[in-house]
Amino acid sequence: MAGWAKIKFFWKSMLEREGSVLIASSTFPGFDVACISNMMETNLWVAADAAGPHYISYDAGEGNSDGADYLAVSGHNLSTTGASVSLQFSSDGEDYADALVPFTPSSDRSFVKEFTNPGDFRFWRLVIEGATAAPRIAISAWGTGTELDYATSSFDPHEEETRASVNLSQGGYLAGAHSHYIERAMSLRFDDADPALYEKIAEWRDSSGLRNFFVMWEPSGHPEEVFLMRPEPRFSNPLKHGGSRRDVTLNLIGRKE
Repeated sequence: MAGWAKIKFFWKSMLEREGSVLIASSTFPGFDVACISNMMETNLWVAADAAGPHYISYDAGEGNSDGADYLAVSGHNLSTTGASVSLQFSSDGEDYADALVPFTPSSDRSFVKEFTNPGDFRFWRLVIEGATAAPRIAISAWGTGTELDYATSSFDPHEEETRASVNLSQGGYLAGAHSHYIERAMSLRFDDADPALYEKIAEWRDSSGLRNFFVMWEPSGHPEEVFLMRPEPRFSNPLKHGGSRRDVTLNLIGRKE
């Protein structure tokens, strides 16, 4: 069994670069490909049909280039449709090479696939082939991941709470219950965080805000356990040791898939 790895956040995405262009080779009307980059679960891209290959192509713009070491996807049907997925890069938009070799997701849950960063390139594209039905994606990101540290306090990566309407009789008996959804929660604590770690966390908070992002709590032993989460509004991480360190606590919530 591989040794445990540090917690990783995946929020830096080239798809949000100002002046960049994102184009799909096939789109069903009303489900624009731009929807995949806003980190929202309520809108999505849908291809016009099953026939492929489908390309979601990214152009950083003249004079710009970006690197990537991960692909993240949420709200998709790529496993159910048996689709093969890969991520490619190019310097001229004509000749592409694989950054991530083709694979078929094991389920329709959120996933992150890491790979060796090939360097900065102007053109990137997500390739979807062999789908038996029109592929769809709610959220996708590709860019560079952020490795944090080991949590210094124990946490439950599977903590959850059922959000429900519960009716009780006057005597306290259960009269009815209607489940709406299951909320996932994760509380990460990093005691005595040095400035380098805090800068990573502050950059994420300043840039990503309260939006969704992808979390891998243990990339080596549980790489399949990828969660789409968002931080709670409060961000308070007190200084200690005369300001040289901080105690950092991050409370994350999300919807269980």
